[in-house]
Amino acid sequence: MMSSTRVIVILLVLGSSFVAQSTSNLKAQTKDSIDVVKVNTDLVVFDAQVIDKKTRRIIGDLSRDDFEVTENGVRQKISYFSRDELPLSIIFLLDVSRSVRPIIHQIRDGALNALQRLKPEDEVAVMAFASTYKLAQDFTRDRPQVSETITSVTANDDLGNGTFLGNALESAATHMRAAPAPGSRRVILIVTDNIAVTSDRETKNIVDELLDNGTVVYGLIVQAAFGKAFKIMSFGQLSKGVNDFVERTGGEIVGADKKEVDEKLAVVIDHLRARYTLGFRPSNDRDDGKFRPVEIKIAATRKTKEKPLVLTKRGYYFRKKD
Repeated sequence: MMSSTRVIVILLVLGSSFVAQSTSNLKAQTKDSIDVVKVNTDLVVFDAQVIDKKTRRIIGDLSRDDFEVTENGVRQKISYFSRDELPLSIIFLLDVSRSVRPIIHQIRDGALNALQRLKPEDEVAVMAFASTYKLAQDFTRDRPQVSETITSVTANDDLGNGTFLGNALESAATHMRAAPAPGSRRVILIVTDNIAVTSDRETKNIVDELLDNGTVVYGLIVQAAFGKAFKIMSFGQLSKGVNDFVERTGGEIVGADKKEVDEKLAVVIDHLRARYTLGFRPSNDRDDGKFRPVEIKIAATRKTKEKPLVLTKRGYYFRKKD
């Protein structure tokens, strides 16, 4: 007959095994809930910011059931939902043209301090633009390296004096496909005085690329002394700068004077942290490669005094991958 001591030992071993297995399963389930965005190519993912239309205050207490998603007017089932769980892949696109030279140190310091607000798993690339542009630092999680790069690219006028945003943003949008984290939330953060013009055709090509790879554009618009005195017209056109790209991808424009760059860049990072991620598998799974308009809104069942406004991209291109 088995002794009571031996029975207790066996039960403890079995119990430990059960707990270990349960913990392992729980970790696997948690991992799968995040990795599904990375590996399931039929899952369409949207990044969304929700603000109060009147006060512009961030609304951060929403659940999956508070959202409604429609594609071409057809309601879609939300199969993935999270808030600030997926890592960020950010390209800092820094304007180093002549018009921002008087405040370039403030831009540099603000960008350096913004790095401190990122999570360790977030990755950053750095591009600079003026008359021409360059990728100064590819995606990395090495913060000291990024800091060194930001200091370097803002220290001279090697890229010229003009503000040619179009080519730089198109390059940044294309490069976003090389983001090492395939399931990350992709953001291009443009720091500029917004004195730039792009043609309608150029804008369309850039927007198509941004929508195709799921990138959101944020703009920190800094008022330099030159910018305040300059009537923003070029070849008879009003300069819209980053506005179209921000609006069509569901980002935000944040304004700042030269003394507020640091503070307002911190606001931008905090707003990125407050965005929701929603994923759905389209009811129309035909691989036609066409643009599909999507509307995301807050369900009428949510009773609140606020008037929620959802900032997100206007649609996507559905392309199945092998």
